[in-house]
Amino acid sequence: MPSPPWADGPGGCIVGLASAIAGRFRADRSIAGAPVDGIDGSSSVAGGLADAKAVAAIAQARHVVLVLFDGLGSRQLDTLIPDGAVAHCRRTTLRSVFPSSTAPAITSFSTAVFPAEHANPGWFCWSEASASVVRTLPMDVRAAPDQLVTADELWDWRAASLRFGVPVVAVQPHFIADSTFSRHAWAGAKRVGYRGRDELIEAVDAAVRANPGGAFVWAYMPHFDSTSHERGWQSEAAADVARRLDQLFERLAGRLAASGALLLATADHGFVDVPAAQQLRLDDYPGIAALLERPLTGEPRVAYCQVRPGCHETFEALARETLGHAFDLVPSDALVQAGWFGRGVVSPRLAGRIGTHTLIGRDRHTLVDRLPGEPEPSFIGMHGGIHPDELSVPLAAACRGGPL
Repeated sequence: MPSPPWADGPGGCIVGLASAIAGRFRADRSIAGAPVDGIDGSSSVAGGLADAKAVAAIAQARHVVLVLFDGLGSRQLDTLIPDGAVAHCRRTTLRSVFPSSTAPAITSFSTAVFPAEHANPGWFCWSEASASVVRTLPMDVRAAPDQLVTADELWDWRAASLRFGVPVVAVQPHFIADSTFSRHAWAGAKRVGYRGRDELIEAVDAAVRANPGGAFVWAYMPHFDSTSHERGWQSEAAADVARRLDQLFERLAGRLAASGALLLATADHGFVDVPAAQQLRLDDYPGIAALLERPLTGEPRVAYCQVRPGCHETFEALARETLGHAFDLVPSDALVQAGWFGRGVVSPRLAGRIGTHTLIGRDRHTLVDRLPGEPEPSFIGMHGGIHPDELSVPLAAACRGGPL
């Protein structure tokens, strides 16, 4: 089994960042050891922040603004905008969660717990209630987008914002601001949709000015992620998006300077560009497909396989023979026990959602299947796996118009 990705780097984990913010603003923060939506201390310890100055700044800030640049990992920052405002304000490097993908990471930001506890293990997730594969952020059934699912049937977790003692404002693209997932992930918060960078900056500034006693503002930008999927993170199109995000961070830092708000920027994951030869299709491995009870779930870089009863040994032998060059095969329960999905509390729902076996992509390999009604999978940039370029994300901080 490959080494687990949970061994903290020098800065800690993105869950530690979420936990520090939740701890700062929880309504009962004066009560020693008070839990925040399931956090009993184990989650924050396992993924805590090592940057003492950043921790102190969060603890003392009246306003915290956290900007999430989806997909803009450390490798992408260092390559595309190494001399920009974000790099100038960078404090440390954090690691993503496992899998290193938007769905589990965004859920960790909104709950301040690891995927083991919130049980959102990837873009595709098995739903026990509907006996179908669900896309966890659109909250619809795979290959049937008109069939929506409710938060109650899929999730046990509650948003950490419900326990905050200050106003929370979630600033997101207008097309997701009022989605089922957003309403659940930012329950109790004011949700604001934006259509461009100027509207985002105005919304963040307005949220700070409207709450002089303190507030937490979440601002989400998916643009680098979507461009990198389609064109590759090393494309000029992605570089242009990165430059625009850097300009936004600089403008936002200037706009918030007088308020004294703490401006933080990070990412949920990084990226790898996948060569065509490493983009594998399950259709090309009919023997493997025949041993599965249901479609693949998880991510193309981390595929969960539900193997038919009585076929485990056959599947393991065939998978290692035909896919061993591209994937490590690990019993899914072994990943849970080793803490890949996070230390501490483990949701009883997790086991049913990660199948019997997990295929973890080596190098940049991916594996996808296709259901009737779905378009042919097409991508260049990808994430979700354990490559350093996927796991490593920056943490930048600015206050009073300059680096923290």
